[in-house]
Amino acid sequence: MNRAWSSLLGVLLCALGHAQVQLEVPLRLTGPEEQRRIDNLAPPQESAAAVTVEAAVRDGWRWCTAQRIADTVELSMTPAIEVQREGLLLRFVVPLDMSGRLWARIPGGTAFPLLRVDGVNPVWGQLTSGRIAEVLFANGRFTLLNLPEPACPPGSLSVNANFCIDQSSVPNQLIYQAMDRCARRGGKLCSWDEYYAACTLLGSQLTGMFNEWEWIDDTSNHSHTADQAGRFTCTSQRSQSVLLERVGETRCCYHKR
Repeated sequence: MNRAWSSLLGVLLCALGHAQVQLEVPLRLTGPEEQRRIDNLAPPQESAAAVTVEAAVRDGWRWCTAQRIADTVELSMTPAIEVQREGLLLRFVVPLDMSGRLWARIPGGTAFPLLRVDGVNPVWGQLTSGRIAEVLFANGRFTLLNLPEPACPPGSLSVNANFCIDQSSVPNQLIYQAMDRCARRGGKLCSWDEYYAACTLLGSQLTGMFNEWEWIDDTSNHSHTADQAGRFTCTSQRSQSVLLERVGETRCCYHKR
């Protein structure tokens, strides 16, 4: 069987199902122009292979399989790419709930920050298991393009157009534990003005208020101290030293887009 017949047989076999075809000689189609086509070719499996029309149309984005490794989301695809070029657009199913400071990379590549369009870490409730995420690689970071951001994370309330606050507080935490908890959820400890605004505007909607001192993101004019608020009224405030021993309640704030 010569090469021409071998190539033709390979093309005919494609009609039986999606398949990869490798041609060693030029392929020329004859017959009416509107009927010249090859159906049921599978997408290419090698990065240097010729692409089908469907693959070329869809090449504006790549579908990935996501896996979380520590604080990094690894994005694998077929055919694989070797370089994270500017403008690379990727989509994937979120494998598990994630928030806070995250990184993303392709296998074997450098990890870059995974951020919202406003440069803030994803907050709790945005990257949830099973949701489709779309990220764009540009300017040294992966930017989330399609996730809702103006809404408050689950378990928090909107104070105004700028930020949200946890409805309930978590008791008995050291200042460093409190900071870490809020960071993992994509938020931070509330500043004094944020705490006061939430306390006065939301009032009884916030549970556990005035039960105990709560940590805030504020410092006094003393070294190695941190501040707490809200023990008796919205204006209650005090400084705390001996930070490895003093505990307080934790309530996080989240910036909206």
